[in-house]
Amino acid sequence: MAQKDLVTALSRRSLFWIFFFMLLVAALIDGALYLGMKYAAVHLSAVQGPDVEIADLRTLALEAEMWLELARQFYIPVTAGFFLLVTLLLWMCNRISIGRVIKKHGALEAPPAKAAAKTTPVEDEKKERTTRERLFLHLFSVLQREGRLMDFLSEDLDQYEDEQIGAAVRNIHENCTKVVDKYLKTEPILEKEEEEEIVVESDFDPNAVKLTGNVTGDPPFKGVVRHRGWRTRKLELPTLSGSQDPRIIAPAEVEIL
Repeated sequence: MAQKDLVTALSRRSLFWIFFFMLLVAALIDGALYLGMKYAAVHLSAVQGPDVEIADLRTLALEAEMWLELARQFYIPVTAGFFLLVTLLLWMCNRISIGRVIKKHGALEAPPAKAAAKTTPVEDEKKERTTRERLFLHLFSVLQREGRLMDFLSEDLDQYEDEQIGAAVRNIHENCTKVVDKYLKTEPILEKEEEEEIVVESDFDPNAVKLTGNVTGDPPFKGVVRHRGWRTRKLELPTLSGSQDPRIIAPAEVEIL
């Protein structure tokens, strides 16, 4: 919990208890005083007799009733306001004190998060290299799993007829295209078809367009498209676990009999 939130929570709790006890004290004092004056007024007014002392008692009874009425109208509201003011002052002092104590000692601060295990630069470099290798080989792994591409590339095609190769390539081509579309979403760099003429403007990107042949002078250049090039519109990198051997493109399969 943050220090500011902790101070707010404790100050609200202290305000409740300070207000409760101050209200209790005010009710006891005002209640006792009011009941005492009312008791005296009732008993003094009941005294009867013609002598002077009795008359004095009646005067005292009338004065008691007057003070009782004043207490009812003014004293109780004034004392209630006084106790409320004292409550607010005590609460403000308590809030300031709580804030200073927490700021000084950092009480009830949340324990710091457990630090990650330190690694050496050599271990970091090895982990990064392993991740790069796995990312590089992942596409080949998927192409093998979905299209059996590595099996096809490692096969000796000299022992097969062209018709057999063509039938096998059709299925591999279809499955590998699905994989490429899923992860890469490729598109040609040039809109023109191969063998069509093209003008390479001066603002061309040398990383995207490779010039070959008689390249002299400054652009624009006029030439023929020999290859349209490829680029990706979308690249989805896989989430890799930390335990897989990066050298494994596809695991061997053994059927237990």
